[in-house]
Amino acid sequence: MTLLEHLVELRNRVIICSLAFIIGAAVCLFFWETILGWLLAPGRDAVPGLKVASFSPADRIGVIFEIGIYGGLALASPVVIWQILAFVTPGLTRKEIRLLFPALFGTFLFLVLGMAFGYFIVLPLSLGFLLNFGADKIENVIGVKEYANFVVRSIFFAGLSFELPMVMALLSWLGLVRAKQMFSFWRYAIVLVFVMACFVVPTPDPVDQTIVSVPLLGLYILGIFFAWLVHPSRRTGHVPVAA
Repeated sequence: MTLLEHLVELRNRVIICSLAFIIGAAVCLFFWETILGWLLAPGRDAVPGLKVASFSPADRIGVIFEIGIYGGLALASPVVIWQILAFVTPGLTRKEIRLLFPALFGTFLFLVLGMAFGYFIVLPLSLGFLLNFGADKIENVIGVKEYANFVVRSIFFAGLSFELPMVMALLSWLGLVRAKQMFSFWRYAIVLVFVMACFVVPTPDPVDQTIVSVPLLGLYILGIFFAWLVHPSRRTGHVPVAA
């Protein structure tokens, strides 16, 4: 294909991705009340009857549009990934293709698992502590925008933290580190995992921190196995020497 043909193909795939995002955003905007109810559910489980407030005229419309944008990106992501694969696959070798699809599947799977962990585990722990701490003296009056941002941020960081095994596998595949080195790093890994848990669960409760840290530590161990599996020395029989 000529350069012009590549540009035309790229334009067509960008248009398809844009249409997928617009359709996904429209669907989320149509069901914004249902989606907002899903976001409010963890808070209402922690504090029955919890209500959120609007502190400015633009808060309501702002949250609705955020639901449309984030929801549209989530719904369009399979189409976007497929279009990217369809565009780059013809230029890859067979070995790279065999590696690319499992890597993308693993990345997507860990992201979804992390987001589910954030919604069903992290949010109940965080909101249960934050909304009930000092509630007998201070009434909960929470802005809808602040609440939605907190929930989305918690789910996002939980999903991002679950990408740890894929990051470790990538570093090993590039030959930057070996599984043996990662295993010897276990003492520091425990500290790192608890630091990551602080970002995922913004509460000082050590029990909540431990509940979140244990799965992250398990992901680190899984990442060591992935690193051993994909390291160049395992594929070629020798360790690559850095230039």
